[in-house]
Amino acid sequence: MRDEEGAVQVEVHGNSRPIAGAQVSLYFQGPRSPATGRPTWFVAGRGSTDATGALRLPARPGAYLVTAKAQGFATARLSLTRPRGEALTPVRLALGAGVTLSGSVVERASKVPVPLARLTLTPRTVLASASVATTSVPEEERHEASADERGLFRSEGLTPGEYQLEVTAPAHSARRIARVQVPASGLVVELDGSAFIEGFVELPEGKPATQARVTATGMGETFETETSAGGGFSLDVPPGVYQVSARLDALTGTARDRAVVGAGMTLRDVRIRLGAAASLTGIVRGKGTSAPIAGATVSIAPGAMVATFDSAPAEVASATSGVDGRFDAGNLAPGSYSVTVRAKGFRALRREGITVLAGQRFELLAELDANGRIEGTVVDERDQPLAGIQVTPERRWRMMPMEGALTAVTDAQGAFVLEDVPPGEVFVAARRPGSQLHVRERVAVSPGQTHQVKLELGGEGTLEGTVKLADGRVPTAAVTVFAQLADTARTEAHQIPTAADGTWSMRVRAGRYRVAAWLVDVGNQNSDQEKVVDLKVGATERVDLRVREAERPLSVTVLEPNGAPSVSATVMGAEAGKNEIFLEDSTDASGHVTLVADSLGTQPLHLWATNGGRRGDLPSVPATQRTLVIQLQPGGRLTGAVRSAGGRSIEGFRLVVSATKSEDDFLSRQELELAGDRFVVEDVNPGAVTVSVTLPDGRAGKADTTSVAGQTTQVDVVVEAGGAITGRLVDKAGKPLAQAFVDVDGLTSAPTGADGRFRVEDVAPGQHRLIAWSEKTERAEKTLTLAVGKSQDVGDWKLGPPRIEPGRLGIFFGMAGDDVLVRGVLESMHGDALRVGDIVQSIDGATVLTAGEARERELGAPGSPAILLIRRDTRTYPVTLTRAP
Repeated sequence: MRDEEGAVQVEVHGNSRPIAGAQVSLYFQGPRSPATGRPTWFVAGRGSTDATGALRLPARPGAYLVTAKAQGFATARLSLTRPRGEALTPVRLALGAGVTLSGSVVERASKVPVPLARLTLTPRTVLASASVATTSVPEEERHEASADERGLFRSEGLTPGEYQLEVTAPAHSARRIARVQVPASGLVVELDGSAFIEGFVELPEGKPATQARVTATGMGETFETETSAGGGFSLDVPPGVYQVSARLDALTGTARDRAVVGAGMTLRDVRIRLGAAASLTGIVRGKGTSAPIAGATVSIAPGAMVATFDSAPAEVASATSGVDGRFDAGNLAPGSYSVTVRAKGFRALRREGITVLAGQRFELLAELDANGRIEGTVVDERDQPLAGIQVTPERRWRMMPMEGALTAVTDAQGAFVLEDVPPGEVFVAARRPGSQLHVRERVAVSPGQTHQVKLELGGEGTLEGTVKLADGRVPTAAVTVFAQLADTARTEAHQIPTAADGTWSMRVRAGRYRVAAWLVDVGNQNSDQEKVVDLKVGATERVDLRVREAERPLSVTVLEPNGAPSVSATVMGAEAGKNEIFLEDSTDASGHVTLVADSLGTQPLHLWATNGGRRGDLPSVPATQRTLVIQLQPGGRLTGAVRSAGGRSIEGFRLVVSATKSEDDFLSRQELELAGDRFVVEDVNPGAVTVSVTLPDGRAGKADTTSVAGQTTQVDVVVEAGGAITGRLVDKAGKPLAQAFVDVDGLTSAPTGADGRFRVEDVAPGQHRLIAWSEKTERAEKTLTLAVGKSQDVGDWKLGPPRIEPGRLGIFFGMAGDDVLVRGVLESMHGDALRVGDIVQSIDGATVLTAGEARERELGAPGSPAILLIRRDTRTYPVTLTRAP
C-alpha cells in the first residue's frame, strides 16, 4: 500500500467521544483461493488512533474490512470499498459495550449434552458495494469458544449483530447455523453423530494398496485419509453424497457408486481398483485472435454434487500455461470436474462437467474473451452531474459485485470509468455513500470494447421501523426485512437484518415500496405482514411490521433410497391436483425442512422432493397432517457410445441428458463434456429422457430412451451435421419479448434480445420439442422436425398472458397485520380495478381474516363474477371482478 494510491481515514468513537489508542486493523480482500474456494485476506495496515481518535492508513482501490478494538469495548467492524478516483475514504467506527451469546450443545436424537464442543462465531458483514451479507472475514476476526463438560457455552464481549455459528465435536458431524442473532441466551445447538465411509483400495492386480490417498468430494469440501497396510480406509465426513477416489503414485481410481451417508451411519465395503490415471491438457488463447495466452492459471476441482453458496470445492490439480499457451495437468482420478481458467485482462472461463474415464486424456481448448471497459456519467433528475457517486459493475442475480472489477467514483463532472469489466451482461449500479438501494443499468459488454452509459440518480429518503412478533415481543431469532421498489425485479430488492432490538433502517431512492419481514428459520412462506408505502424525497417513512410464527408448519424429512437422510434435497409443494408451486425449500444436514402452509387454505397438498436424479412423491397430504417422510427412489444410470453416420472417428463431445417433467416441476438436466466416444452418466431421473450430443465441428445427434430407477440403460447416439432453430417471441399484441427463453429438449437457449429473436445452434436432426416461456407470459410448446444440416425458422411465436387456473382471479394475497392484503395481480387481469396494497375485507359477502381464507373464497365457477369489498387509503367500496374461464 502506497500513499500515492490513496488512503482510508479512520475515526473511532465510543460513548460519543473520540477513543485514543484504539487498535485499528485494515484487511484487504484478495481473489478466491483455489485451495479453499474462499476469498483470501491480507493485512493492509495496522496502527493506533491519536488523541482525536483518528488514524490514516494508505490503501489502494479495492474491497476491505476495517476493525477497531479498545479496552472495555466490543470490536467495531465495517466492510468498505475504496473506489478508483477517490483520494481519501472516510470511515467512522463506533465502539460499544460487548454482549453475550450463551446456550448448550446436545445430541439431536437423545438430547444428551455434548461436552467440550468447539464453537466458531463469524460476524456477518454487509458488503459496502452491495446489499449482500457475507461471512468472509479474516480468521483472526472470528470468535472461538468451547462448551464445558455439561455442554454449556458462554461467549462474552461480542459485538451486537448477526453471526454464523459453526460447532464441532469428536464423533459428531459439524453443524453450521447461518444466522444467529446476538445477544441471545438459551440457544440449543443439536448435533448429529458422525458419518463414516469405509472401504478398501486395491492395486490393478487386486493386491491391497498401502498408503494410497483417499479423497471424498461432493458437498463443497474435500475430506482425505490414507490407506492402512491392508489397503483399508475410514473417512469421517458430514452427512451427504460423495464421490470417493484414490491416488497412489501414477495410479488412480474411483468407486463405481456414489457414497450416500447419514448422521451416525457407516457405509462399509466401498471398493476402489486403481488403474491408469487420466489427464487434462490443452491450450489457452484469446478468443477471436487465436493468440496464445501465457501465464494463465488452470484450476481443477471436483464437480459438486450439491450446490452450496458459502463454500467451493478445493482444487485437486492445477497448471499454468506456457509461452505457447499450452498446459498439462495429470494424475486425475476418473470422474467429473469443474475447470476454471483465469488470465489477467480476460474474463475467467469456467467449464463444468469435464468428465474423464480411466486412462483418458481430455484436450481442452480454452478461448478467453478480453475484458471490456465502461465509461459513463451520473446525473440527477435535472440532468446535472453528480460527484462522489460510487459506481459498481454487478451481476444480475443477488446484486453481487463482479470479482476482479473495481468500483469507481464519479468526478466533478459526474464521469466515471470502469476498467477490466468481463464481457457479457453487466449491471452498472450507482449509489450515494451510505445508501442501500441504487440505480442499475444493464450494459452488454463486448470483448475489448468501450461502452457508454448514462445513469440518472434520483432523490432519496429513509425507510425505518421495528419488527415484532404478533404478541408484541421482539423476535429472538434472526429476521430479514425486505423492500422492493415497484416495477423492479425481485432480485433487485434490498434485504437487511434487524438489530437485536428489532429496529431497522435503510436509505433508498424515493418511490413506491413493498416492505415485508420474516423470521429466517421460517422464511417468507406464511403470509407475514406486508405494507406498501410511498417514500418522498428527503422524507422518512416509518414502517412497523409484525412477523408470525408458523400456524400450519409441515415438518418434512427426506430419506435417500438407502435410508440415509437426504442433505440439500429440494422439497416443493402445490395444492393437490394443481400445478402452481407455492412451497419450496431445501433440507438441512439431518434431511429435515419445515414448510409453512399458512397462506394456503385447508385443501390437501401435493408434496415432492428431488435430489439429483432421485425423487419421492406424496400426491395428497391432508391439511391436518404436520409430520411426514418422503422416501426418494434411486436414479438410473446411462451408458453408451457415440458414433458418426459418416464413419469419422469421435474424439470428444458435449452431452446433455434432460428429462422434461410435467408443469408442476422443472426441466432436469445434466451437462457433461467427455473425451473419446464413450459415456457413463450417474443419477439420471427415472422416466423418459433425451440424450443430446454435440461435437466441436457442429455434428449433433439425439436419442430418446427411458431411465429405470436403480438400473443401467444402454443407449447409443449417432451424430450427423447439425442445424439451427431460429425465431422471434412476441406477446399477444405482436410486440417483441425480451428476456424470454426457448428450451429445446431441455437445452436452454440464450435469453431473447430486445428484438425478441432467438437462435439455437448445433441442434441434432430429427424431431424436437420446443418450450417458450417468460416471467410475464404463458408457457407454450411446439414440435418440429429438423433436417440434416439445415436451419429452420419458426417465425413469430406468439405467447399469451400467464394461464390462470379456471375459477381463480389471478390475485396473490398476503397479510398487513390482521388485514388481508393484495400482494400482486397478474398482468392483464382486472385493469386498474385492483392494485397492490389494497386491503380485502370480504369476497362474495364472506369476511376473510387470513390469506388462506381469501384463497379459498377466491375460487369459484369459471367465468363467474366475484365481488370484493376492498379498502384503499380511507375509502371502502365493492369491486366486481371476473374469474378466469
